[in-house]
Amino acid sequence: MTEETDPKILPITTGFPARQAIAVLRKRLVPTASLLKRIGLSESDIDDREHRISALEQGKLLEYAAEALGDSEFGLHLAEQANPREAGLAFYVASAAEDIAGALALLARHWRIVNEAARLQLIPSSEGMIVETTFVGVPRHFAWQNTEFLIAFIIRALREMAGQDFRPRRVTFTLAHSPERWEFERFFGCPVQFSASADQFGLSSETLALPLTTKDRHLLEALQPICDEAAKERNTGRGTLQSLVENEVQKLLPHGKANRQSVAETLGLSARTLSQRLAEEGTTYDEVVDRLRRSLALQYIKEPSISLAQIAWLLGYQGPASFSHAFVRWVGKSASEARNEGSHRGKATRPSGWAP
Repeated sequence: MTEETDPKILPITTGFPARQAIAVLRKRLVPTASLLKRIGLSESDIDDREHRISALEQGKLLEYAAEALGDSEFGLHLAEQANPREAGLAFYVASAAEDIAGALALLARHWRIVNEAARLQLIPSSEGMIVETTFVGVPRHFAWQNTEFLIAFIIRALREMAGQDFRPRRVTFTLAHSPERWEFERFFGCPVQFSASADQFGLSSETLALPLTTKDRHLLEALQPICDEAAKERNTGRGTLQSLVENEVQKLLPHGKANRQSVAETLGLSARTLSQRLAEEGTTYDEVVDRLRRSLALQYIKEPSISLAQIAWLLGYQGPASFSHAFVRWVGKSASEARNEGSHRGKATRPSGWAP
């Protein structure tokens, strides 16, 4: 069944991680035509490197590829084998900076050339800098693999620019705890936290000051005006209100504070205006929350390390009974039945090792 992509979703992307994902699937002899059709893409859309795809299509592609391979760390693995130069102008202008701090500032300024939905916010801290990533116009449950990819890709690219395998101070993901946490800590070389309130990594002042082996003042002077102009052209809106509400609701659900008033205030709206604008998009606040909870539940249920009681808490329910009733309404079976079925399928399909 084809999933229609809403034409109102404005952000688009060059699609370089999506194309690498398809290359991995083809190498593993996983059929791609039906997967692409499910998203609303064709083989020619992927094979034409000049063709941009929507950020939502790319988000879906990475999630479905991870599902097809049985690889919950697919975004990380994809970033490990990616060529940073495939990011194009954004990589080259950043690589011409003096140091990692300068490269980060340029990446944050110009990354929308690569993906209009991605935002990099640089937050100064007493230890150095925190880099927070968000995706606008893309529902959070279609941005998890993309988020893994983006954070790991930036670290990989900066390591290549500096010629050093430096370590972040800390990395956090909003995704629920992964049973393969050690894979993330192996790559990043630092503590990695899941079920966090934001997708971030922190760098020390010493790391920010590391000089780049690729620095080139003349190249920077030549490329920066081009990148600035390209970034202006990619200065798209923040996407649908639904996706913004979903992003805020997921942060608040575990704290039991995902009420309409709190979310409206966070978005700078009154509760009444929020309801009116969601109605213009053909939905309601309760429907957005219910759909998000369903999608999150189907993701969390795949993680055997998360108990059903913990899932109920992550989704903002007062207890397991409320979650159980909702799950049966969503899928027609109990959460424990769905988990058992998924476990049996995973044992049958999950590859013994990931190879790009």
